[in-house]
Amino acid sequence: MSDAVIKSLPKINGFTLHRPRLLPLLSFVIILMLVALVFVWSRLEVVNLEYAISSSQGRLLTLQQETRRLQLEAASLRTPARIEQVARTRLGLRAPVPEQVITLR
Repeated sequence: MSDAVIKSLPKINGFTLHRPRLLPLLSFVIILMLVALVFVWSRLEVVNLEYAISSSQGRLLTLQQETRRLQLEAASLRTPARIEQVARTRLGLRAPVPEQVITLR
């Protein structure tokens, strides 16, 4: 038996056929796929961030409206007329009589 069988490449009209070199083509395809994957990943990240920003803006608007409502409620609860009304009805307080008032000099 022969150790190695060498097949000669056929010649057609003076041209010799060569075996295709797949390594450069394969490496080019792999690099191209990696670049495409990075591009797609970056676009997905942009879309996800846009959704997150939109959601955060909606939440911010809701919280700002709630803050305005609470500030208005706090202002209405601090009015002197309301404080006096709560003191008289709920707490049972009354105005002091003249003997309870002490003037400091």
